[in-house]
Amino acid sequence: MTARWMARMHFKNVLSFTAGFTCCYLFPCMVVVYPALKYGEAVTGQELQRIVEMSSLVYAIGMILFGTWICADMKTKEQRTQVRLLPATDLEKFLVRFLALTLGVAVVGVVAFFMADLLRVVFSLVAGIDYVRFALPDFMSYVFLNETNPSFLGHTTDTYSAGVYFAALAWCVWAHSLYMLGGTLLRRYQFVITTAVHALLFIIMSVIITGTLGNPEAAFSDPGLTPVFCAAGTLFFVVAVVNWWLTYRLFGRMQVINNKWINL
Repeated sequence: MTARWMARMHFKNVLSFTAGFTCCYLFPCMVVVYPALKYGEAVTGQELQRIVEMSSLVYAIGMILFGTWICADMKTKEQRTQVRLLPATDLEKFLVRFLALTLGVAVVGVVAFFMADLLRVVFSLVAGIDYVRFALPDFMSYVFLNETNPSFLGHTTDTYSAGVYFAALAWCVWAHSLYMLGGTLLRRYQFVITTAVHALLFIIMSVIITGTLGNPEAAFSDPGLTPVFCAAGTLFFVVAVVNWWLTYRLFGRMQVINNKWINL
């Protein structure tokens, strides 16, 4: 019931987010299509790979930043009263929001890429641009399996160790939990403050990695450091779980009338 209520209340917002995602995906498409249309340059498999790689970065950033909107519909006293009076427990309300900002955003991101890819293909066919095919299968394999289609011309295999990819995935999960915690704790400038904290922590971690491991590029390619990156990834996952638990506790303690700056 809570999920159906949220779906009805936020249907227009979902359409807006999907349209925004689609516009973000269209930018990498135009980076490749515009030179072919303007100067007659050939579109190859490598160019299509650029679209997939840039779109996967947009997808990852979107997944992380959307955590800030966990309490976007609880800004006013009337909105908080409406949510608090729903016939559901705090855990049920939180789980619905959590799934909406994880699985829901994941699905919206894929649908938006399909729409952008479809527009690219239709435009390329109308404009007479060569090498026209759908990139959705490559996008799915690149995002969820960390693989690229062998049909990409000139594709070379990355040399990073498996521990680096594990740590990168864990960092994305932790960053998502951080934005979700910031979106729940703060009432004003949630995105700005959380981004500033995230940037500061990222700089500190970069300094630690550079000072400890030396050249980051060489360390990322060293198989002997795989246990180190796996341990760092595990730590990120543990901190992410702690952030989600704190988010739930804050959500449960949120009242109709809260502090001016924080939801307590």
